[in-house]
Amino acid sequence: MIRHLSSIHIAATRLSDRVRSHLEKEEGASTVEWVIITGFLIILAAVVGRAVYAMVQGAADGLSLPGID
Repeated sequence: MIRHLSSIHIAATRLSDRVRSHLEKEEGASTVEWVIITGFLIILAAVVGRAVYAMVQGAADGLSLPGID
């Protein structure tokens, strides 16, 4: 699972770098472009957060706690 998260992070970083280099060639990004980019990054963060949560929850469900007698 960590390998998948790393792959997603690398892909997002590459995409961000490509968008940034494209926008630097222009005079600047319009507000609409920044809203779209920000929305994409928020969705990506939510997906990664959900994956991490599911991974931790799955590991926690597999734990057995000793009983208090």
